[in-house]
Amino acid sequence: MGAAERIAELMKTMREREIDEMLDFAEFLLAKRDREKADASATLEKYAGRYDGVKWRREDLYDRAGLR
Repeated sequence: MGAAERIAELMKTMREREIDEMLDFAEFLLAKRDREKADASATLEKYAGRYDGVKWRREDLYDRAGLR
C-alpha cells in the first residue's frame, strides 16, 4: 500500500476537524515547496551571466593577492 492509499485509509477514521488540519498541513507543505523553488530561482537569477564559460586553471586560483 502506497502513502496516498494509507492516508486515504486513515482519513476514513478521522473526524472532520482532524481532516481539516491535515489539509492545512498539506497546503503548508506545498506553499513551502513553492517558496523554496522561488528562492532557488531568485538565487540563480541573481548570479546569471557571471560565469563567462572560460576554462580556468587550478594553479591560477592560488596565485591571487588575497592568498599570499
